[in-house]
Amino acid sequence: MPDPTETLRIEYGAELDGLRVVRQAPPPGAASFSATYVGPAGWGFDPPGREGVARLVNLIVTSAAGRFDRVALARRLDRAGATLSAQCAPESAEVTVWGPIADWEPLLALLSDVVLRPRFDPSDLARARRQLLEHQLREMAQPAHRAELEMLRAVFPRNHPYRESGLGGPKSIARIARADLVRFHRAHYTSGDATLVVTAPARLGEVERAARRLFARFAESRAPALSLPPTSTTRSGERKIDLPGRAQVEVRIGGPSIARSAPEYPAAYLANQVLGGRPMLSRLFQRVREEGGLAYHASSTLEAMRFGGYWVAQAGTGPDRWPTVRKMLTEELERLRREEVPSDALDRIRESAIGEIPLALESTSEAHELAVDLAYHRLPEDYWVRWPGRLRSVTPRELRESVRVALDGRSAVTVLAGPLAARAGGARAN
Repeated sequence: MPDPTETLRIEYGAELDGLRVVRQAPPPGAASFSATYVGPAGWGFDPPGREGVARLVNLIVTSAAGRFDRVALARRLDRAGATLSAQCAPESAEVTVWGPIADWEPLLALLSDVVLRPRFDPSDLARARRQLLEHQLREMAQPAHRAELEMLRAVFPRNHPYRESGLGGPKSIARIARADLVRFHRAHYTSGDATLVVTAPARLGEVERAARRLFARFAESRAPALSLPPTSTTRSGERKIDLPGRAQVEVRIGGPSIARSAPEYPAAYLANQVLGGRPMLSRLFQRVREEGGLAYHASSTLEAMRFGGYWVAQAGTGPDRWPTVRKMLTEELERLRREEVPSDALDRIRESAIGEIPLALESTSEAHELAVDLAYHRLPEDYWVRWPGRLRSVTPRELRESVRVALDGRSAVTVLAGPLAARAGGARAN
């Protein structure tokens, strides 16, 4: 009987002209495969004055490629029972194909077309430009989006890749022409420091041979370098953005954090789970949402990327309650920094986190996400196999020490966005 834990392991293969090949076994009995290209094509690489070009390219590459226009590509995927998707982040961009195991090579060929030969048809550029402009409007007008943006701008200096959301502005989007998309694609989608992750029953050698044939002469230049200005660890203060007429106030408290490969990451991961990363069990959920009934949501995030990251504690509440909620978030952050988490509470959180791993092995798409995470951050092949043991070894003292490195509330920035002037009485949040 196949060992399901084999899916937790990956195999690093050869580097083919700047493209590293990674293979993962599918979950036992799986009927689908998945493949992801991930490379240095995030919005941290946007050229000055052309902010938004990375997101535009990422939106358009899955529309039409090679001999397939938009309609032909959609029909090809439909016939195969397959999907294409794309994601963009500050450091990188991803393109993923998912479909039946029996068609893994033809679908991998389709992925190579999308990655290497996008058409950038004018109609697709017009559509993608409209989408980004709509996102920009929401980012400026909706409290949650605005609070997130203002927090990042407060934490990171100008020209830092983590400072913006990659949407650009109306002027920068209007400047972007098809030639800009082609130029960005050539420099960032077909350069070095990219990875192809394939979850399929084929052996690593078969995957390498297919990749060598389909992604031939991949690299056209050296890998682009991401500019990372130093981040101050002493930034603090409060920003208020009054958005009259909105229903709730979004509270964000956050600061810079560690990279995914940092030795403190497992302990910091658990610290974030204790604070607000674990639904129902976390302190923010229990105190602010359940006991106080003061927030529509309350949680925290540790965003650890390849070169650095940030953390944020957040809540959405009524216009009359944000001072109380802000105080609660601050108190819970200070409590996590000053006091060791009781062993029984830590055990409850960590066993809940460990329990997620087997669930991820129930589908190819979720198992594949684990492999992509591993490969992008260049972690050991058996990292996920050893992950439960590493979490179980974290002591309350180690967790507390990691907070001072990865979730330091003493230098945090606070952002409030929403109808701040509306402080009349109201009903409890629910």
